[in-house]
Amino acid sequence: MKQHIQTLINLLLKNDNIGLLEHYRTSDESENVAQLAYLFHQGMSDITSFDVFQQLATKLIGSKNLPVALITQIKTADTLSFFTSALQLQDNFKKTDHLQRNTLHYLFAGNQSVENKAPFNYLSSMMLFGSNETLRDALCQRNSENLTPIEVYLFSNPNLTALPHHEFTALLALIEIESKQQAKDNTHCLPIILAVCKLGKSQNVVMNSELQRLILIAIYFAKPIKELLNKIN
Repeated sequence: MKQHIQTLINLLLKNDNIGLLEHYRTSDESENVAQLAYLFHQGMSDITSFDVFQQLATKLIGSKNLPVALITQIKTADTLSFFTSALQLQDNFKKTDHLQRNTLHYLFAGNQSVENKAPFNYLSSMMLFGSNETLRDALCQRNSENLTPIEVYLFSNPNLTALPHHEFTALLALIEIESKQQAKDNTHCLPIILAVCKLGKSQNVVMNSELQRLILIAIYFAKPIKELLNKIN
């Protein structure tokens, strides 16, 4: 076990909040990410202590800038839930890494090694029932490839299984929110369709008018689904 984690554990056992804050502030970014990961796993291992570890993680992140490396680690509903309060601080939802990707870009992209179920309903509820201008702005941010988080989902999320109805409806709400903030870049339509076609081929998924991903692309770019199918046939 790394010494900085052992120190963290010792301070937790002593309930030394001042010491925890000082230890976090004097640790480097890679150590901060490991410390936050430890708090996350502790919070997830015992639901009764979730709030305690979440509040501590939020306080620590608030004492310094959001670790850039943490942005790439928020890829599941659980990590998003745990770090939501911290992401709402200091415009952290809008913070990006060297690829100009924010948390939503990574969350929507999914990953073969984790559960590929983007929590659209959770995010939609946050936007509808709270003051989340920063989250709204993050939804419209473009990465170094000029893609918004929703376009990243359409382009690269490897899970072509249909979303549950509540998640599908929530994604439609997010698409509407984005469309009210900025115009779509229609030049992205064909590359996204071809990428999904390639992804479907690798998974033996038939490209037809019933495939939900193609339906979402058609809705997003406001194009008839037949037009999309003609582009790949």
